Amino acid sequence: MTLVEYRSHITSIEQIKQWLSYAVGSATDEKLSNILVQVYSQSDTKLYVFIDNDDAALGIIGFKREGFSAEILHIAVDEHKRNCGIGRRMIDNLLMLENLTELTAETDHDAVEFYRR
Repeated sequence: MTLVEYRSHITSIEQIKQWLSYAVGSATDEKLSNILVQVYSQSDTKLYVFIDNDDAALGIIGFKREGFSAEILHIAVDEHKRNCGIGRRMIDNLLMLENLTELTAETDHDAVEFYRR
């Protein structure tokens, strides 16, 4: 399993937006499009697709980098693949791939246990 930049993978933009909607409140198509254009076109941000060994996409993780630290902006797993450790594997892969020593995330009450683990 590995991370690839979302523009480099065959995953449709509709699928990317669907996953992004899981991580964004009041997600409209316009809001999701704006996030992809405005947030993930900046030089200090990236959005990755997490793919398995068969090149099937399992979810996304987006972050903003500051030196060896990064803030997770968006993370989402395909609704049929949840509770299998994929979110944790995405974070582990991100830390290694980007050579990060610190990772932070702003979250709501519902997701705090995920990040605590």
